[in-house]
Amino acid sequence: MSRPGPAVEFPTLEFVYFGLLTLTLSWLLRQTRTVQKGFLLAASYYFAWKWQPIFFATLVASSLFNFGAGKLLLRHQGSKLAKPILTLALIANLGLLGFFKYYGFFVDNLGALLSLLGLEAHLPLFEIIAPFGISFYTFQSMAYLVDTHRKKAVQPKSLLDFLLFLAFFPKFGAGPICRSGDLLPQLAEPAPKHIPELSTAVALITTGLLKKMVMATYVATHLTTDAFLAPSSFSSAELVLAVFAYTAQVYLDFSGYTDLARGIALLFGFRLPENFRYPYAATDIGDFWRRWHITFSTWLREYIYFPLGGSRDGRLRCYLNLMITFTACGIWHGPTWGYIVWGALHGVGLSVYKASLDIRRDLGIDTDAPQPFWWLALGWLATLSFCAFVRIFFVSSDFGVAMEYWRGLFAFTTEGRGFDLGVLFVTVVTLLSNFFGRRVFDRFVAWHDHLPALARPLAWAGILLFILTIRPFGMAATIYFGF
Repeated sequence: MSRPGPAVEFPTLEFVYFGLLTLTLSWLLRQTRTVQKGFLLAASYYFAWKWQPIFFATLVASSLFNFGAGKLLLRHQGSKLAKPILTLALIANLGLLGFFKYYGFFVDNLGALLSLLGLEAHLPLFEIIAPFGISFYTFQSMAYLVDTHRKKAVQPKSLLDFLLFLAFFPKFGAGPICRSGDLLPQLAEPAPKHIPELSTAVALITTGLLKKMVMATYVATHLTTDAFLAPSSFSSAELVLAVFAYTAQVYLDFSGYTDLARGIALLFGFRLPENFRYPYAATDIGDFWRRWHITFSTWLREYIYFPLGGSRDGRLRCYLNLMITFTACGIWHGPTWGYIVWGALHGVGLSVYKASLDIRRDLGIDTDAPQPFWWLALGWLATLSFCAFVRIFFVSSDFGVAMEYWRGLFAFTTEGRGFDLGVLFVTVVTLLSNFFGRRVFDRFVAWHDHLPALARPLAWAGILLFILTIRPFGMAATIYFGF
């Protein structure tokens, strides 16, 4: 399979042209909602097709299959056929995802295992590229099917609504992962007469551009990309900084993309769910996962952890369920042992945290009572450090590089490329923004609300010019587009 061609990725100049044209025509067509939705679906399919035609074909085939499976589930709801239909539909979705994302990983590791056993195997190898956005729209489809079986799903009014629910381009590439109740009711309503929450949309787009184009790109181009490719070229102090800088970068990149997606969706009249709630202000690992990639962590809880039994079947079973759930989280991120180890370590961290709560409750300690500041500060530092250092496995290209990185951390070497104060500044600002960012965001919204209508375009131009002036050369690739 050939490599993807030029894509309409945001934020790029190509996307600006595409977005402005699509936005203008969408509002011109708002009087006829069906025509407007048809146009938005065509634009979303064009967005997918520009990455690679096969990606577009996979999206359409998956969407049609899951729409049909949902209708079949509704027809047989309450009958003996309902569960087999659901099971087969979920297997088909996981099979599609598994083939595109994990076939090469499976073949490589099976071949290595057979060689270790002294057996020869000539397994077929294909150059397979996972279709853009496949993890996100597949998980949306699976949630819709399970919720339909549970009689909790909002049903689409038409095939058009369902297709747009899966393909809507602002959230197509990297989420948020929408459940049926997040978007389908909005698609069933008449088009709004004006942009809902314009000031919030402008604030989201501004923060998204600052996070992604400026801050994440600076950190990537000035330290983290090179540090995780060749850790032996950096001093131990630089490697420690790179660990926390990458933790800042992945947040800036992913939450910045989400801010852009939510802001752009608002311009089209749609509200997408919140996906990040200042995760680096978390004081324990459980709190972190309630704040980080919220739509995905909720998906894991609703469709893996709870069906496994959650915490209902005793403590040991609860810890095992956490391990299974977060190992699956690692597998979802990609076909490498690094992702799997990263996910499993988060499962260990959550199990240890849950066990500590259980022990404290056994001792009669009220774990819900307000905690002293020193305890919260210690919990914050431990949580941040844990999340930062396990990401070494997440970002390293293979285990050898990850182990080289860990050795470099404890080698206490002083020779490197020089400590980058700019990276340190961006990292510290990112961490502080998790405590004060909401206040700044709300003030920006209030300021924009009070601007005269004629002054707003000048303010937008000024903001954009400022961002273009301070941004580093080029732009780092969106990390979660790989998932």
